[in-house]
Amino acid sequence: MEDDRGSWAGPGGLRVTAVRLTGAHRVLAEYAGVHGDSAFLVTRNGMLAGRGYYASVEELAEDVDLAELHPA
Repeated sequence: MEDDRGSWAGPGGLRVTAVRLTGAHRVLAEYAGVHGDSAFLVTRNGMLAGRGYYASVEELAEDVDLAELHPA
């Protein structure tokens, strides 16, 4: 995910976005226990969903059904 940036949408206003962890994203991600240069941000209708930030696709798949996502 280093240079890959993307955004995916799912049912019920779900959105998954690959983000660089800088500024406010870094602070919120570290609070959620995610460290590194990038993460997946998960929101539903504009509000954080689940843990909010996920370090890997594997972690994301524990809370989000990846089969329901499509490019946004």
